[in-house]
Amino acid sequence: MQLRTLALALVASTVTIAACGSDDVTGANANNATVQFINATAVSLDIAQGSSVATGNGALSYGTTSLCIVTDASNSNLAVRETGTSTALAGFTPSFQPGGNYSVIAYPGAPGEIEFGTVSNAFTASAGQGGLRVFNGAGAGTSYDIYVSAPGASSATAGANNVGYGSGSSYFNVAAGTAQQVRITNAGTQAVALDVGNRTFTPGQNVTLVITPPLAGSPLPRAFYVTGC
Repeated sequence: MQLRTLALALVASTVTIAACGSDDVTGANANNATVQFINATAVSLDIAQGSSVATGNGALSYGTTSLCIVTDASNSNLAVRETGTSTALAGFTPSFQPGGNYSVIAYPGAPGEIEFGTVSNAFTASAGQGGLRVFNGAGAGTSYDIYVSAPGASSATAGANNVGYGSGSSYFNVAAGTAQQVRITNAGTQAVALDVGNRTFTPGQNVTLVITPPLAGSPLPRAFYVTGC
């Protein structure tokens, strides 16, 4: 599919950049997995391991991440709580493989509920390129295509198609080292739902673009980037 005459449909965006922190646990145990939590909700969250919340894993606001947590894949003992409470949120059921690297995205579900999506970060970009994946937490019934091109280009090929609510695309290669414009369209159309703006991707680095619901009174979805562990 070609994306043409985008300038006729461009809209403004609000983008928050979130970066991964340093590991809070180290070790070479073959049973370990690496896990990063991403908060795409309006609720402040704590990530507990056992009975404690490590510095850097508490009071995570919208668009922020936990540290990169190294944990036993078969018995992670991880839980997600609303900040200041000791009760684990329902719906998070860890499923990790030894040696795996994962992102867990908390995103809005039905009113008053939080859903969780777990996606693998296993991807090696082609030489000189970066990796980009999209997760759609924007709301039930939404589905998007994602285009990456030189800034201002009037045509492009979709890097990911029909990314439905509560799911993530596969990683795909993106040009690195020079600015690239990222645009999100409603699936199967050329109507730009969100112009995320320009980003210079880093060769060999994997990034997730998380799409979230609009702010009250706005028709536009929001989005932010997270750099993988």
